[in-house]
Amino acid sequence: MKEKSFKRKKELIEAALDEFTSNRYENASLNKIIKNAGISKGTFYYHFQDKQAIYIFLLKTAYEKEWEYINKRVKERAIDFEGKDFFEKFKLQSQIGMEFGIAYPKYMKLATMFRKEEENDEMHRIFQYVNSARENTAETWLVKMITHGIEDGDFNNRFPKDFIMKIMKCLFIHFDEMFDVGEDYEKGKLLEDINDLIDFLKYGFGKSSSKKII
Repeated sequence: MKEKSFKRKKELIEAALDEFTSNRYENASLNKIIKNAGISKGTFYYHFQDKQAIYIFLLKTAYEKEWEYINKRVKERAIDFEGKDFFEKFKLQSQIGMEFGIAYPKYMKLATMFRKEEENDEMHRIFQYVNSARENTAETWLVKMITHGIEDGDFNNRFPKDFIMKIMKCLFIHFDEMFDVGEDYEKGKLLEDINDLIDFLKYGFGKSSSKKII
């Protein structure tokens, strides 16, 4: 998007969010977005090349807002993270992630729908472009957390690092596939399932894995 703003930029973003969170990418209508935003096609094409361009813009905005929110809240709650192992820190991070979803529901839904898009050449190009344009991804963030947890001795040393990485990345990056997280999925239930999964891993991977769960 060009840096120069325009009068109904906010309305265009809202209209695009509504359309992309109500339909899969291939079914989303650019004409409907332009009409609901109350702008001319000329205005749209002056700022965006096509439907893919505004979709990528929204995805990048969603991830930027998410990381800004998470980093800010982590700093504000720094004392809550002190002395916690990887698993308890991950629970706190998940709570903050839920807070972001409540504060920015449309951006959260857009990112969730993007992960569920069917694989094709266009979506593959979009995925590559979005990831190359942002410094942090869910995967790189998770790898950093796991690496620090292993270095701090939070994981049972009977498992090799690469095995832990594969299992943890698969479970959390594909969490919404395992639990079929839909629009009507309760926020409280989502956090409960995340915490249960973390506890499950803690007593399997964690150094306290010899403890019995009663």
